[in-house]
Amino acid sequence: MTHSPGDNPRPGRPSLLLAVIGLWLMVFGTPLEAAERPLPDTIQPGVTYLQQVVDNAGATTIDHRKLAPLVDFIMQDKAAGEPYFSTSDRLLDPLVYHEFELQQSLATILQYAFHPDIPSHVLALSSIRFSYWKEVDGRPQPFPDAIAKRLTDLDAPLVIHGIEHEEIAPDLFSGAYYSYDLSRTLIMCRIGGRMVWISLARQRDLSDVGRKGFVLGPDDDWNYIYSGEKGINKMGLGWVESYLYDAFSAIVYIQVDDATPRVRCGLFKWLRAGWNDMNFVRRSHIRRGLERYAETYRQILEAPQLPPPSRIAAAAEEIRSMSRSQLQAHGRRHLQSLENRFGSDRQFPDKWYAQAIENGPYLEQLTRPQLEAMVFLDYMKEVLGRGTAQASELAMGQDDPRGGTP
Repeated sequence: MTHSPGDNPRPGRPSLLLAVIGLWLMVFGTPLEAAERPLPDTIQPGVTYLQQVVDNAGATTIDHRKLAPLVDFIMQDKAAGEPYFSTSDRLLDPLVYHEFELQQSLATILQYAFHPDIPSHVLALSSIRFSYWKEVDGRPQPFPDAIAKRLTDLDAPLVIHGIEHEEIAPDLFSGAYYSYDLSRTLIMCRIGGRMVWISLARQRDLSDVGRKGFVLGPDDDWNYIYSGEKGINKMGLGWVESYLYDAFSAIVYIQVDDATPRVRCGLFKWLRAGWNDMNFVRRSHIRRGLERYAETYRQILEAPQLPPPSRIAAAAEEIRSMSRSQLQAHGRRHLQSLENRFGSDRQFPDKWYAQAIENGPYLEQLTRPQLEAMVFLDYMKEVLGRGTAQASELAMGQDDPRGGTP
């Protein structure tokens, strides 16, 4: 049974509560940050408007006038890596902004990120364990096909509302991972003559309790273990039951011009998470998560080995057709490979591995989406030249790695 975030996970004296809070603040306190700049007041109505749109699943039209200042701000020249935030009373606090560019066309990005047959976390492998659409426009139906083709016909904006389930990769600060449902809104339109795609997300309810995860080796190698055990992967806090309370994000993709395969992305993110009804999220945590997401997104999309969407879709379909026993066999090889590579490392959970993998029912307890995500991750690592031959059979047949993708 899921506990309320206000339930004290262990009864005891107030001194225990104070000690745990002090330890948490020591572990997750705000590090020194580069000088931050406040977001301009001109964009606050646009951000507020996007919050209202994602909270209103009946919205089918978009007011371009409210979004124009937002697009103008994203397209302005800024110093590389310049951090922005907002603590305005009119916005969620703290709202963090991060910006990056992709050397691809918007059509190409949509063919990968919003393909009906490709897992929707395909470009976010360091941030998301798995995700899938539960509902689109009020019905349990698959994601619409050929979204990218709509870029040639934007007389009327395209607005899609849905519900997406998501489970994140281990957090870089706590090692915990969480699962939850999101209200998701996707918008395609032209603003100021530019093609714009907006992806909005708002957490619907309290997340599942945080569970212990492990990042093995450099984070950009995408080697993770998901223990299934409640708690946080920090000494002295292993028993803490943490939650994601609420979250909002807006990702705005802007095609620089119709003739150039270059897209500028502006990310706005707000998050509350912690323990015992207390929020321990700091701006630095949000910013590091956005940087992690953006770097992986760019690494995958700009990789010369990236197969065309049709190849990835075919591999995803093959994974979906695998029996549970086949998925579990692959999962066992995957985890054994991690143990062979990282078993002597300090961060490797050797006691957990002995109990859960060598002598326990861990693989039998994983859901099918979790098992499929393990195989899909290995497939993507293999085709991008990061793998250990776990998914070589799925990766075969990559003759022209870019195909006819624009």
